[in-house]
Amino acid sequence: MDDIAKERAQRPPTRSTPAAKPAPSRGTAARRAAAPVARDEDDPDSGADGGAADPWARDNSRDGFRSPIEDPEVLLADARNFLGELEGADRIAFWGAALVVLSCFMPWKETAADGDYLGLISLGFISFLFAVSTMVFVGIRVRNVMAWVNPMLPWGAQTASSVVCLVWSLIFLKISSDTNLVPSPLGNSEMMISSPSIGCFLGILGAVVALLGSLMGLRRPQE
Repeated sequence: MDDIAKERAQRPPTRSTPAAKPAPSRGTAARRAAAPVARDEDDPDSGADGGAADPWARDNSRDGFRSPIEDPEVLLADARNFLGELEGADRIAFWGAALVVLSCFMPWKETAADGDYLGLISLGFISFLFAVSTMVFVGIRVRNVMAWVNPMLPWGAQTASSVVCLVWSLIFLKISSDTNLVPSPLGNSEMMISSPSIGCFLGILGAVVALLGSLMGLRRPQE
């Protein structure tokens, strides 16, 4: 008995090994892989549906600003407000220059060889440019855009633009008149080689009105 007890005491104790866990099935692994990942709501790179944000998406409500170019109603309202602010000499000068701009979309010259020429595709385009500049200077003064400069500078620029517009319209009237007669392309009549058309006369009228409005404003005491 003593020998048996000593033999048992000399044997190392055996540890019980836990049972091996069964390998997870493919369906369980797929469900674990498809589990949604928690999205941080403060992450700007994540979209509203949990995906990546579209870099081309335009969200105007992000900063609360809407461009007036994207809203025609804003442009129309601003134009109505500007026209309502025009008074006296400013209104005369502005609408006189606007008449010059409108006339440039009409024939300014008629030729026997090529027919009518619009003001925009002839030398009348120069009058168009100075008429537009007159309207711009009127808008600068009315909206007080250049408040840091002497008030006489916008007035002087407006008057100079009106003068150049009128002078060039008169020059165009002169150079577009060629009274030599040639056979008409239609019929057996004769016609002048070149003659000014209705657009040129309207341009001269508008330039005169714009210049009168500018001179009337110059006579008014400046603030």
